[in-house]
Amino acid sequence: MSPHRIRPGSPALCPLPQEERKILGYDRKSIAAFFLKVILFYALLMIPWPGVREGYAYLFRVCGNTVFRTFGSAGRVYFAPISPVPGGKDAKDTSVTLENIQTRGARGTMDMNSRLMGYLPTAFAAALILATPVPWSRRLWALLWGFGGFELALRLLDAFSDKNVLAVFSLGPVGKALIVILMKVLAMSPVSAYIAPIFVWILVTFRRGDWAKLLASSTTPHRANS
Repeated sequence: MSPHRIRPGSPALCPLPQEERKILGYDRKSIAAFFLKVILFYALLMIPWPGVREGYAYLFRVCGNTVFRTFGSAGRVYFAPISPVPGGKDAKDTSVTLENIQTRGARGTMDMNSRLMGYLPTAFAAALILATPVPWSRRLWALLWGFGGFELALRLLDAFSDKNVLAVFSLGPVGKALIVILMKVLAMSPVSAYIAPIFVWILVTFRRGDWAKLLASSTTPHRANS
């Protein structure tokens, strides 16, 4: 008898239930389509369109002066362009002045590149948000929150919590160590432009009801088989 022949009376081989072909309640085609959309949107955003670099650098400074002008009770932050405009996409083009108004105007400065600090993580967060299958009204709202500058806020918090005349926050040894760890993981890592946006995407795109539906759909196959 051939080893591949099914014996009479033996149960027929049936395809796996449809639920077992899903990952957390989503079929594989939907997941593949999501990742393809992320790649497409990110590729479009990374094309060096004329004027995008200069336009984003200006927007980066305007938003910085609007959102971070007052940092804590005594911290003040001022964003300004570096003149003359440096060449090269990775050159520092923005000067950030930090001030503590309670210590006789003590000031410090740090220069940064708006593309590395803002555009790269923003572009990846935008690609994730645009590819997420939620209503467009929620995607647009999430995009507004996605431009919040998590990495920038973390750097400012680190600068204003050092033990010097600029200190506005006293975080203690544990708090400062936590900030340093977050800085190394989310701001100083070679892949920091891709780590922080994932957290931003999760926080600003999904709602509590989405997670409840996701968890419910992922447990359905187990209940059906029990």
